[in-house]
Amino acid sequence: MNERHQVAIAGMGLAALTTAARLTELGITEIALYANGFGGTPYIAAINFVLPDNPYGDTPEQYCEDMIHAGYEIGNRELVQDMARHTVEGYELLRRWGVTFAHNADGSIKLRHVSGHTYPRSLCQTTELIGEEIMKVMLPKLEAAGVKIYRNCQVVDLLTEQGAVAGMTVREQGKLRQVYAPVVVAAWGGAGNLLGKSTYPGDIQGNTLGMAKKAGAEMVDMEFMEFEPLVILDPPGAAGEPSPTAMLGEGGYLRNAEGERFLLRVRPQGEAGASKSLINREAWKEVQAGKGSPHGGVYLDLRHVDRAVLKSYPWFFDRLMRSGCDPNEQQLEIGPMVHSFSGGIQVNLDYASNVPGLYAVGEACGGIHGACRCAGNAGSQAALSGMLCAEGIARNGVPGKAPQEQPVTYREDLAARERLLPKVREIGAGALGIYRSGKELAAAGEALDALLQSGELRADSFTEQSALSIRMILQAALNRRESRGTHNRLDYPEIDPAYEREFTI
Repeated sequence: MNERHQVAIAGMGLAALTTAARLTELGITEIALYANGFGGTPYIAAINFVLPDNPYGDTPEQYCEDMIHAGYEIGNRELVQDMARHTVEGYELLRRWGVTFAHNADGSIKLRHVSGHTYPRSLCQTTELIGEEIMKVMLPKLEAAGVKIYRNCQVVDLLTEQGAVAGMTVREQGKLRQVYAPVVVAAWGGAGNLLGKSTYPGDIQGNTLGMAKKAGAEMVDMEFMEFEPLVILDPPGAAGEPSPTAMLGEGGYLRNAEGERFLLRVRPQGEAGASKSLINREAWKEVQAGKGSPHGGVYLDLRHVDRAVLKSYPWFFDRLMRSGCDPNEQQLEIGPMVHSFSGGIQVNLDYASNVPGLYAVGEACGGIHGACRCAGNAGSQAALSGMLCAEGIARNGVPGKAPQEQPVTYREDLAARERLLPKVREIGAGALGIYRSGKELAAAGEALDALLQSGELRADSFTEQSALSIRMILQAALNRRESRGTHNRLDYPEIDPAYEREFTI
């Protein structure tokens, strides 16, 4: 049976939840969430908010400038400013829906200092990841408020009607069906596992970039793929676990194989607050100079960090201890892994795309982060974009005209997918590493173009969407003939002022 809603939300992570929560508060009640997982939300360790009682003198203006600086001056300043000045409202929204945050012994709210921030402004939990708390408390409250939640439901395509969004195609229990809504909110996350191994959960595949493009959406910042610099490489039992960048704010050091704190050469003030792109770049240089660790990374030294501090990150500390590694006794091998994506659907201040009725929130939209992001801003962007999007939908109004029914056009050929999807991902991963070259990007683009023109690939919509997603990233990376933030070109190693702007595809 095909469902009809005022607002259909593709996703069930933090951005989807705050969108639904605020819509409910604003009197829009025919809302439904469709997803087969929670995206990266359960793994959110902290959320950045500028609160009035911040003891460090923090301001929304400083938060904005930190985001612009971390983004190498090309983030959409209007979007960034709007996000920064609404952090108190975002915090209050989460509090209204039952989310709690850790406090110090004196009753003040606990703030952590993470990469890219001038001041400590990251709110957290001390017993679990804050993302787990959010899912635990908000989903039941939304259901109690009348929001329909369709779990184990994969959004596979967008429906359009006369250039406007009309709903979604979803797969539920192995069957495809249509969901109709004059407003669709893309809250499906970013590039995910598009290029293979990453820190993303398995329900985020990255094909949604191509899905949005085929629906007519303009895309922005597609070249900026973030590699998390502090992913554990060894011990094996903890391999793949991202070390919180807050470890550097807690006093952790980065060392090469010779024991040198190599980051001090370019950042004399120390590791705390260093951007992820800077860490990746300088660690890569150490590896290239033969000063890397045995598994191709560098070392995170926490041996001198107070044990009580380490234990305040239980998801991280406990996994290390279970793997037989005591961070007070030995250094950790760390290295980069695909972690997040700054690109996505281009939006305005209402988080509306150029496709009427299609909105985008969280990592599904681009423009906030620019060329790199401040640590902890995935959670902040998710919470605040969802809230602001809901307010934009309420301002713009939900169209009264119901979309017409359409036949399912999504194509599935699992044999073709099995043959071609690994090849598509291999082509992308080979050219889209931390360091890129124009020659490799162009060759990969030509290879994908040949596949996209083949009837075999087009026989499977998921594979076609994935190939289109990678093709857009390749083109954006080829267009940006400079190195900026998370985008590094071996053939254009310097920042070029001529490229101090965003590009759309």
